[in-house]
Amino acid sequence: MKKNLRRFLLLMALGVAYGFMYVMPYMKSSFYDQMIAAMGCTNAQLGSLMSYYAIACTASYLPGGWIGDKFNPKPVLLVSIFGQALLSFLFVFTYRSYAMAVIIWFLMGLTGGFAFWPAMMKGIRMTGTDEEQGRIYGIFEALNGFASLLLSFVMLGVMAIVSNADLVTGFKDALVSMGILSAISGLLVLWLMPKESAFGANTNLEEERKAFNMKDYISAFKIPGVWLMAILVWSYVTVSAVASYLTPYSTNILGMSAALAASIGTLRTYGCRMIGGPIGGVLADKTFHSVSKEQVLGQAACAVTLGVFLILPAGTSGGILIVLLLLVGVSMFLCKGTYFSIQAELGIPTRVSATAVAIATLIGYIPDMFVHTMFGNWLDAYGDSGYTRIIIYGVGTAVLGIIAAVIAVAQSRRVAARGAEA
Repeated sequence: MKKNLRRFLLLMALGVAYGFMYVMPYMKSSFYDQMIAAMGCTNAQLGSLMSYYAIACTASYLPGGWIGDKFNPKPVLLVSIFGQALLSFLFVFTYRSYAMAVIIWFLMGLTGGFAFWPAMMKGIRMTGTDEEQGRIYGIFEALNGFASLLLSFVMLGVMAIVSNADLVTGFKDALVSMGILSAISGLLVLWLMPKESAFGANTNLEEERKAFNMKDYISAFKIPGVWLMAILVWSYVTVSAVASYLTPYSTNILGMSAALAASIGTLRTYGCRMIGGPIGGVLADKTFHSVSKEQVLGQAACAVTLGVFLILPAGTSGGILIVLLLLVGVSMFLCKGTYFSIQAELGIPTRVSATAVAIATLIGYIPDMFVHTMFGNWLDAYGDSGYTRIIIYGVGTAVLGIIAAVIAVAQSRRVAARGAEA
């Protein structure tokens, strides 16, 4: 099999597995109203599930990063993927119990966090050279967006067709379909991912595993680029959380139907990856020749597209609203598609790549521990005006991302200058 075809098939397998891994824990982004109705919980309770999920992820990222740098990632990925499928089936029988939902979301934090996340990111980085990183991550983002979009629309179709308008039955059948497709994604990884997936010109997986030690692990914390990457992740995670509340905002305030809002939310959350991810990668590699400069554009786009909702007049036409919601999604994935591909530009060595990703994720995903619960409490306490608070919070965080991206531009120039001297 030709090298480029093999690389694409590997990215496809990883993209499908990654996309399916995070549909269930983040399903309120598209199915907010359906989850409230089926589970019988409050806004705050539904938001707090993400807090438990984030706590589990946060506690597991650092040991998972060490495992991702020290051991073969393939078996770790397979255990995580099949574990996620089992949790989908378990939720089918326990979704009415909020206590069980908390346990399941906590366990999903381990299947989707721990070594899965950093090993996945390192595997992607190793499919291309340093000069290809923007495109590699952009293609991966598009593929996992396609997988997530497919799964979400399968769930929507099951809810609409199989259930015969019975929300609870449709919700259960959708969860079953999620479990089945997640298991299929595991089989794809088993079949397509080679034992040693090193395609980069300067990457030797076996030698790197031998060379990696505790000193390297600790040194990763001292790299300035790791912390800049963490802030970029923090900004995206917060903007993504804010965007998930644009779905109930569209139904409760702007009068959009729940089915249409769920469909647009699905397109924004998953379909826009297939646009924003590749565009961000091409802009980083071909236009700006700099991931950090592309991040400035992406973070600024997030601030502007969210800010528009603060001045959106009542009675805005559905067509304009749909376009604005999708622009938020494209802006988000201009950021997400490339923020981990900034590693080489900021001087982060490949041998500590998984640990660097784990640290950036540990810091960057902290918002998931509190913002969803905070937003839910705002809605329960302030009603419709809670949405204004949520959007303002998102715009402010996007401005923080712009500042971090500008600093990253300066840092990348210093790294390039040191490389030229060497």
